[in-house]
Amino acid sequence: MGHLKSTYKYLFVVITGIGIYFLDYFELANPLVNEILLSFISLLKAAYFIYFVFRTIKETAHKEFDFQEFMGFVVVSILLVILSFALDYYCLFKINEQAFAGIIPKQNIITEFISFFYYSISVFTTAGFGDIKPNSTSAQVFVSTELMIAFFFTVLIIANISHIRESFKEKIRE
Repeated sequence: MGHLKSTYKYLFVVITGIGIYFLDYFELANPLVNEILLSFISLLKAAYFIYFVFRTIKETAHKEFDFQEFMGFVVVSILLVILSFALDYYCLFKINEQAFAGIIPKQNIITEFISFFYYSISVFTTAGFGDIKPNSTSAQVFVSTELMIAFFFTVLIIANISHIRESFKEKIRE
């Protein structure tokens, strides 16, 4: 549960992305400006996620890190990434409906968001069925960023968690 408390900054970035969606929804800013802002926030979020993961590992390096705590950390982190990128994809789609091929605009916000949540899961797991594809440069950058985070998280973190923690332990001793 400690990980849920430490994610408030990450959730703030997600909420900022939703704010950009509302800027576009109420036509308070140019769609291009909104797309650039959303891209900047998404990249900032990705950088914060990597920082958050390493900071959490560093903070736990000096103590026993039991399996339940580790699994909680993994689940919270993965869900935050998937949910936040689903929101990014949805916001980008609302700014520019041509950003993704394979999405049919629907009247219901929930069914559209579920489509992007599904898409975010398929991107994170690299299952990519091809039914939804990034069609704009911004969409390709978002998808590439989520893929890099997924790769970072699965390969660098899960596969090497004990090595990373030992490295932090040695630095604390020095």
